Amino acid sequence: MKILAAGGAGFVGSNFILYWQKHHPWDHLVCVDALKRRMGLRGLGAAFEVPSFAFIEADISDQKTMESLLKVEKPDVVINFAAQGRVRDTPEACMANVTGTVRLLSACAACKVPRYHQVSTAEVYGTLAPGDEHQIYETEGPNPESFYAASKAAADDFVLAFGKKHRLSVTISRCTANYGPAQYPNALIPKTIIEALHNQELAVPGTGQNLRDWVYIDDHCRAIDRILFNGEAGEIYNVASGTEKRDIETIQTICDALGKASGALDNVPGPGPDDKWYTANADKIHDKLNWTPRTSWESGIKNTYEWYLHHMDWWEDQQ
Repeated sequence: MKILAAGGAGFVGSNFILYWQKHHPWDHLVCVDALKRRMGLRGLGAAFEVPSFAFIEADISDQKTMESLLKVEKPDVVINFAAQGRVRDTPEACMANVTGTVRLLSACAACKVPRYHQVSTAEVYGTLAPGDEHQIYETEGPNPESFYAASKAAADDFVLAFGKKHRLSVTISRCTANYGPAQYPNALIPKTIIEALHNQELAVPGTGQNLRDWVYIDDHCRAIDRILFNGEAGEIYNVASGTEKRDIETIQTICDALGKASGALDNVPGPGPDDKWYTANADKIHDKLNWTPRTSWESGIKNTYEWYLHHMDWWEDQQ
């Protein structure tokens, strides 16, 4: 099988490529990325050592180029990992998520790609107040609270529409907060690890009481694996672990693991005056695709901070 990973040089995409090479070594992988991130190709690491891997620098918003690539590569599956604007949350930055997805879908439809998967985010659902008993299922309508989430929700709608109009076999996954090795240093967990290693003040978002469901990156990759092989066309699958931690708990866990004091805390502006709960219900992927997370919070955090300890050259010049 040949998989084309659009936006594959980012955190989730690069980890997926490395995961797939390990678990499906007979398959061919083509990574297409515009390389707009500072991390460039660093996340892909050892992927280039595998003969069946290829990298092509291209922008999915360039429909003609994507059609040409698809005609040459003839992938069995296209996975769209590409995402812009989470950090620079402006309408202009985030619109690339919509236009890029539409043009990639148009290229897939024109080239009759057999299978398309969209890597989305549970952020499209918005947030709950901590303790709210409401469960966010896949049938829940989007309720985005940022331009980034709004753009991802719109992109998801186009995926489903293309699936119906052009009879494309499409699926969507919406994952909660990811963490793991080689995540860009501005995300909460790597940022805290790096600040603790440098004995700096630790940045705490808002009041530190925001609650997030955390999914270790390998578990996310395995969920996509299950969806590709067993998912039903036209369906959305939430990916969540049930590991819910307040930001201040996450920071304290990292400090404890590294043997660092957490006394020097520096609150930074959060998403709003109220504490939020970033979560989703994953019963569907559990029940229908037999997916459950395998990595405990303790193991995942250990794997993550050990990776940053042993790869200081990877992140020191990216801060």
